[in-house]
Amino acid sequence: MLFTPAILFIGMRGGTQQIPINQSESYYSKHNIMNLASVNNFFNLYISIFENLPNFNRNPYIFMDSRKAALQIKEIFQVKKDTNISILKISRPNIVLLIMESWSADLIQDLGGEPGITPEFKKLEKDGILFDNLYAAGARSEQGMACIFGGFPANPVSSITVQPDKFVKLPSMPQVLQKDGYFTSFFFGGQLIYGNIKSYIIFNNFDKIMEGADFPANLPRGKLGIHDEYTLGYQLNDLGKQKQPFFSALFTVSTHSPWDQPYKKPLKWGDNEHNYINAAYYTDHCLGDYFAKAAKEPWFNNTLFIIVADHSHNSYRNWDPQSKEYHKIPMLFYGNVIKDEFKGKKWHSLGNQHDLAATLLAQLGMKHNQFHWSKNLFNPYVPKFAYFSSEDGCGWIRPDAYFSFDASTNYYHFLEIRPEIKDSILTEGKAFLQGVFGEYMGD
Repeated sequence: MLFTPAILFIGMRGGTQQIPINQSESYYSKHNIMNLASVNNFFNLYISIFENLPNFNRNPYIFMDSRKAALQIKEIFQVKKDTNISILKISRPNIVLLIMESWSADLIQDLGGEPGITPEFKKLEKDGILFDNLYAAGARSEQGMACIFGGFPANPVSSITVQPDKFVKLPSMPQVLQKDGYFTSFFFGGQLIYGNIKSYIIFNNFDKIMEGADFPANLPRGKLGIHDEYTLGYQLNDLGKQKQPFFSALFTVSTHSPWDQPYKKPLKWGDNEHNYINAAYYTDHCLGDYFAKAAKEPWFNNTLFIIVADHSHNSYRNWDPQSKEYHKIPMLFYGNVIKDEFKGKKWHSLGNQHDLAATLLAQLGMKHNQFHWSKNLFNPYVPKFAYFSSEDGCGWIRPDAYFSFDASTNYYHFLEIRPEIKDSILTEGKAFLQGVFGEYMGD
């Protein structure tokens, strides 16, 4: 009676490791029907019920007639002129996407952060384009993956990547590139079962997937996985062996608690986020070493590097989690493939990281209309807005207005809107949330 419940609990979570098992544990094939067949049906049913129990057969974020919401969303995305500013010297560059775990804009000096946290990133800005008005739509890594690869905004309550029956309906940026002849790869030094990310990554059909257990056993590891310097180094060595053009994504791990990176902690300030900023300093140091070595590779001059955060994190500024400042993140396009006149520039378009899909594909001259929640940030006529979700609501940002609220209590954490445009701005943000959650529900 004393020990059996504990043993059953350990068995249900798959062991005593830090991350419990989920459907990702059974995913192994590029053919999704094989993965679906390998998942325990009762477990899959349990996850679906657990994630959606409060909202069975109803969208809790209905603020207006569905036709009015659809028209409002169409109007929000209306582009006066479908054009694109080309920033690349070549049409088919290699693409290296570095997804930075929990990087807040407060880590970046030119985004308002304190100097000295990420000095190597600042050096890269001289040969890149820094997006200085970008926001994360979600607060968790699994949400960030759907934003970046699927162009789908995060939503309250759950994440679409947790549920295989839902994420298979999303478009896939890696699959689009793969069909155009790109060799695709994904590297992560930790366990991809976290947040069911592994099943989503396998669905994206990467030609090569490497997670912690796939790397050489002698690589130094912390509690969450291989330290960033070794994962970055492994990917860098592997890129020279890949068929070009390639699209290679790497997800860092060291800026996630418990901050056990193997490096000095030179930053003596930061109060409650002292460990966080020192972890960022370490990963930034790894970036400096990574790019110094990459510059010597023959494929370097034909490669576009994109550095973007999966989501933000509390910083030494201790922003309110419901504020827009809390959700601001960095994104940098970098490399010799960028035209000289754009190097060192800041790009002010207001948007989210789920806009990356349309933005990148437009640069490559590829269709991106299937990513209907994603907009091309290099189109000067693109509408300027950003969105972020919360546990039970959302935030909505326009250049001259902003609000965030909880839907169940109708409480506004922030409401900074001029009276004459208040109704229209509130309608926009609520219609967007209604539409995103409606698509998540399968409406």
